[in-house]
Amino acid sequence: MEIFFYCNWINNKDWLIEIKKKFKGWKILTLKDNPDLSKIKIAIVWQLPNQYYKKMKNIKLIFSLGAGVDHILNENAYNGATVIRLKNKFMAERMANHVLSQVLIYQLHLKKYYNAQRKSKWINEIEPIDNNKLTIGVLGLGYLGSAVGKKLHQLKYNVIGFKKSKPTKKYPYSIYHKYNDLKKFINKSDIIVNILPLTNQTRKIINKNFLKQMKKNSLIINVGRGSTIQESHLINHLNDNKNFYAFLDVFEKEPLSKKNLLWNMPNVLVTPHVASLTPIRSSVEDMYENLKQYSKNRKLLTDVNIKKGY
Repeated sequence: MEIFFYCNWINNKDWLIEIKKKFKGWKILTLKDNPDLSKIKIAIVWQLPNQYYKKMKNIKLIFSLGAGVDHILNENAYNGATVIRLKNKFMAERMANHVLSQVLIYQLHLKKYYNAQRKSKWINEIEPIDNNKLTIGVLGLGYLGSAVGKKLHQLKYNVIGFKKSKPTKKYPYSIYHKYNDLKKFINKSDIIVNILPLTNQTRKIINKNFLKQMKKNSLIINVGRGSTIQESHLINHLNDNKNFYAFLDVFEKEPLSKKNLLWNMPNVLVTPHVASLTPIRSSVEDMYENLKQYSKNRKLLTDVNIKKGY
């Protein structure tokens, strides 16, 4: 059996080595092997260009090298294969830790102290905000979003959540699930953590109207998808509201252009899409176990909803 592998990450060779090591007995093919894509039934990919999907007429199973699947579903030639997202416990832990670090930077005013340091300026102490005085809204409660909400709730922050559909399970905090209630969710939040997938409904959802509804001295953390934010609107909002903060890990175009104004804004923190890096070994193990199940009965349970786009 053959597995097609494609990944445009800098560590793609490390992925290939680990996959070949684990999937013994399988022939692992890349574009360098000039494979006949029409015969490929199983693929492990990240951001495979649509031109190659068009040739994969018999594809049955696609593993995403991440929690997001929009890079597959947005390519309209993926031919209706079963799509499996990674739901790795270490990815969830990394995401929760990253978001917590961003919350603490805001909560303890560390960005203000850092800005003062760059100017060699000793500023007066600023009273930190206690956990129970902060309401954190988690926008998007998928696998990673739920992990973030759980972590913050355990630390006694006031957590609220927003998801598109009515919850099918109980959460230990309040959940908003109708777009009519989105305004209430925004108004209550001191910090909003955006972990939405990219769909037609969520594209540019965080725009000038959304931002105007946020508190003047609040924070938006984006660890979801860059295109869920209207970047030009965000820049204008940051310029007009000096005590409003944006801590951003994802962007409309990556890598972020050196000319982008976000780099040098004092109320912005930029990280290079590192909030939830996919751990190689454990993720390959997860895919291997899934493939063993698929090899037995050609069936796999997946939580990816093709119609919803995530």
